[in-house]
Parts: sequence; structure tokens; C-alpha cells
Amino acid sequence: MGGEACTVCSETISKYKCPTCRAGYCSVKCFKLHKLEPCAPPPVHCTPSAAPAKDRSLKLGEKERTGGDDDEEEKHRLSPGDLQRLDDSTRVKGLLMNPNMRALLEAVRKDPNPVETIRALRQRPDFEELAQALISATEPIV
Repeated sequence: MGGEACTVCSETISKYKCPTCRAGYCSVKCFKLHKLEPCAPPPVHCTPSAAPAKDRSLKLGEKERTGGDDDEEEKHRLSPGDLQRLDDSTRVKGLLMNPNMRALLEAVRKDPNPVETIRALRQRPDFEELAQALISATEPIV
């Protein structure tokens, strides 16, 4: 993402986008605040020679495909339901209360190669416990 500020709090870089209007936000808290007001899909710019635009309205949790590298990123983007399950997870919240875990996550956030850093950290039992808690919390309940 391009380093744009959160459209809700304007204090942090936005890491996520609203699935409906594509507004950037930085956290579950800001997403919830954003969703208090109805939003609409961004306007579709169409030239006269272009084919008619498809209906681009999105249902909650439905993902928009934009092509290119965004497709790969989109596969890994959390849905609003995933974000809510993370917010509701007492196990994840408990693990994140550990100051050492928070320091590790901050180091990952700042690292220019976070994927490799995460791979290395997953060798630690405490970090692997967090990883498994995050995965469990975002798996849909069947």
C-alpha cells in the first residue's frame, strides 16, 4: 500500500481498505467507526468507447478484484468478519498483552523483510502460539 493516512483517525498509516468504498483504515476500531456511517463503492470512471461498467457494488465480506499484484494481496486480506473474530478473541487479546510479544510485532512491522522475520520468529513457542491463535480466530465457524 502507498502509505496513506487512515481516513478515520488520520494518525496512522492505513493498512486495510473498506471492502465497500475502499477507504483506508488502520485498525478494527477505525473500521467499526467508519462503518457507523453508510458508505458507497467508489465511482467507476468510464470513457465513451469503453464497455459498460459492471455493477461494482460490494456486499459485506465480498472482495473486489482489481488485477495485477493486488490479486495476490487480496487473497491474504482479512474480511470484516475476520477482523471482528480477531477483535472478539480473548485468546489473541491475552497474548497481545505481553509486552515482549508487542515488541516482537513492532520489530516485524518495521522490518524491510517481514516475511523472513516472521518465519524466524515462528521457531519461538510464544510467537507460534500467537500465530496459531490468529489462524484459529479467523477460521470460519462451520
